[in-house]
Amino acid sequence: MSSEWVRCFGQVRRHGSPWVTLECAALLLRTEPGGLPLMSQTGVARALALGAASALMLGACSVGSSGADPQRADPGSTSPAPTQATASPEPSEEVKTTDVVTVGDIACDPTSPVFDDPQYCRHEVVSRLTNRLVKQGAEWFVPLGDIQYEEGSLAAFNAVYDKWFGRFRSITEPIAGNHEWYTDGAAGYFDYFGTRAGTAQKPWRSFSPVAGWRIYLLDSNCEFVGGCGPDSPQGRWLSKELKRSDAECAIAAWHHPLHTSGGYNGDEPTIARAQPLWDLADAGGVDIVLNGHDHIYERFAPIDGMTQFTVGSGGKELYEIGAKAPKSRVRFDDRVGVLRLTLSSDGTYSYAFIDATNDKVMDAGTQNCTNDPSKG
Repeated sequence: MSSEWVRCFGQVRRHGSPWVTLECAALLLRTEPGGLPLMSQTGVARALALGAASALMLGACSVGSSGADPQRADPGSTSPAPTQATASPEPSEEVKTTDVVTVGDIACDPTSPVFDDPQYCRHEVVSRLTNRLVKQGAEWFVPLGDIQYEEGSLAAFNAVYDKWFGRFRSITEPIAGNHEWYTDGAAGYFDYFGTRAGTAQKPWRSFSPVAGWRIYLLDSNCEFVGGCGPDSPQGRWLSKELKRSDAECAIAAWHHPLHTSGGYNGDEPTIARAQPLWDLADAGGVDIVLNGHDHIYERFAPIDGMTQFTVGSGGKELYEIGAKAPKSRVRFDDRVGVLRLTLSSDGTYSYAFIDATNDKVMDAGTQNCTNDPSKG
């Protein structure tokens, strides 16, 4: 590498491509006798040399013999200056994604007489599937309530749920189901998960799994948390957080489903818990609603702009599906499994319901975030 090449390279780095001489630009682009261009020895030299050559050739074509720049208007003229060439657009921002695994109604009571019966308790196979998905790159695990049967005691959590799902605790963002609240103050649930579950007085919270997304974790056991309506502490918090969020896409997760083809179809207490949270989520522009409670898997076409997934297939005995609910698109009541959501920062997501017994994808698709908030 000649000292003249080094001098030219330094000239470009100090002053920028437009200020290098044509001789230096040519030297930086020249091929050595060995056959490899000098610019291949450093990516910086390549970029600067090409920029220099382009700038100098453009200048040679655009500057007249008098040295005046023809792109600049005559000061005495009333005519506007010719339109300048626009710069090339900036490269688009890299799209980022993350995988979220979610399921509810999971671990059987260790004292249950059917604990070892695979027809009733299959949390083990669901745990193994979850583990495979985490090893494949899933970064979040969201249990959708009724995480530990029958009463959500700390002893039961430690005996069963922790044995099979404790390995995911560092990536877990849980919500409580009705069975957690069968223990006074849901003490077993809050003691087991600690601050990741919030507190009994304020279990609602949110997090951002990837740029452009926000997940709101809510408690539909309204009688224990001060209500679920717009004037309740939880309702006011949710409305405020949705209004202030700049995320393009949003997910709301709570235990009780508003829409279902399962055993809770038309159940008034379930509807009373779910309806106010649904209305608040819709008004705030939520795109996806995640529920458990009914021990089935079900996906709905968008209702009020929101796509509901019921994923109560976490291991506890399954329920039978009855009459198909309006806008229900896919339903399973004969297999346990999890829902994997792949969330993208470009405002899209894909979903896959995966059978835990054979890893088969039973329901899959891709959608855009389209629900516009009603913030008026």
